[in-house]
Amino acid sequence: MSEKISNDVKEGTFPEEILKTYGPLNNNERFKDKYADKSFKILLNPKDGKYAALITVNNGAVTVKGLDNQDKKNLDQNELGWDGFMQTNLAIFDEIGKGNLTQNDIVKKVIARKIKIKNPKLVAKLSEMGAFLKD
Repeated sequence: MSEKISNDVKEGTFPEEILKTYGPLNNNERFKDKYADKSFKILLNPKDGKYAALITVNNGAVTVKGLDNQDKKNLDQNELGWDGFMQTNLAIFDEIGKGNLTQNDIVKKVIARKIKIKNPKLVAKLSEMGAFLKD
């Protein structure tokens, strides 16, 4: 089942789950209006997974690209041009995705070094984007 569901996302991988989560925003008019003039990239890297997900928001459109994370050079900020970064294990990403962790819980995990974040204000846009999915 290595068939691809998108140009850059393999079936059954972490990036596919991210695409399933945020892909529907491309059909959300309120999201498109709010992010019409915004452009940023956020890299989500599960330490215990084979693939990282690069989420790109460009003029109201969301794309997700799967990246092999075995070689850290593949995730280099200068290479990919990401603006925000979050790294943890798949279980914590799952808890965040389900909404089981509050921002306070996430801050505690950052302090305990279970979650690594660069540019937290931008990474927080993921929860802002998630709010559009609840409409």
